[in-house]
Amino acid sequence: MEATSRYNYYEILELTANAPQHEVTTAYERARATYSGENPAIYTIFSEQEARQLLVLIEEAYQVLGNKILRNIYDQRLLSGRSSLNDLTYESILEASKQVFPEPKAEKPAAAYKKDESFEKEIAARENWDGAFLKKVREYKQLSTQRLSEITKINSYYVTAVENMDPANLPAVVFVRGYVVQIAKALGLDDKKVADSYMKNFKGLGKQ
Repeated sequence: MEATSRYNYYEILELTANAPQHEVTTAYERARATYSGENPAIYTIFSEQEARQLLVLIEEAYQVLGNKILRNIYDQRLLSGRSSLNDLTYESILEASKQVFPEPKAEKPAAAYKKDESFEKEIAARENWDGAFLKKVREYKQLSTQRLSEITKINSYYVTAVENMDPANLPAVVFVRGYVVQIAKALGLDDKKVADSYMKNFKGLGKQ
């Protein structure tokens, strides 16, 4: 892939710049299937290392174009014709998004929360996990979204998007599960149980 198209995420997903949002996911899934190691034909065109690099680019492309906020920032830079390649990287776009949703100043660690035995039992018995209950646990343990962001290294607006179960502002499903696992660990929860239940509910949103 030539340097000039290295960060043209539309070309990577074979999309036009005005493609509607729902086509981004379809294009991503098609690209993943085409360039995955499960497709032996790919190795007649690319080496194994090149195929892995392409998959990384495909994931980056989906994280940017699949998120309305990041896509808007990316479009402004790409279509201006004045941005350098560095301005179009995933890291640069994500950094720019922090200006749209500036993070508050870092807080001091929260004081030990007062335990509520009744709620502790509810947490332990909980089988059905969604964003609203994760938020309830976070607030019960006196952690702000910013503090949780500092602990998990997940951008605070992604923390909020996970709690809101907002697919429009979250990246690919595999990354969402990773976020939920990290959040659950930070909250002292059974991360596998929480992530399995959350993702079942999250994927179900698209079927409604």
